[in-house]
Amino acid sequence: MTSSDLRDTADLAVRREQLLLRSAQLREQLTTRSTVLRPAFSAADRVRSGVASVRDNRAILLLGGAALAGAVLVRPRMMVNLGMRVWSGWQVFQRVRPLVNSVLRQI
Repeated sequence: MTSSDLRDTADLAVRREQLLLRSAQLREQLTTRSTVLRPAFSAADRVRSGVASVRDNRAILLLGGAALAGAVLVRPRMMVNLGMRVWSGWQVFQRVRPLVNSVLRQI
């Protein structure tokens, strides 16, 4: 092995070490900057799991949809009233949720 071969080997080792350090630095930057996207990723995961559960329970969803359609046809006024109650309950839930979350965080 000549001295130039040894120098080339040493240069390669140094270059490899520099690249490994740069790679670690870039991974750290990526981790830091990706925290902004974390809520979007978790929402996408929730949607994906919801779609998977719908695929797994198609028969139950079809049965529930058929029952709901039948109830709308037989008792439309009752279903409108029920829909209004559900909507009102959802609005109350949306208003109360921040308060409940703040109380739970303090516990």
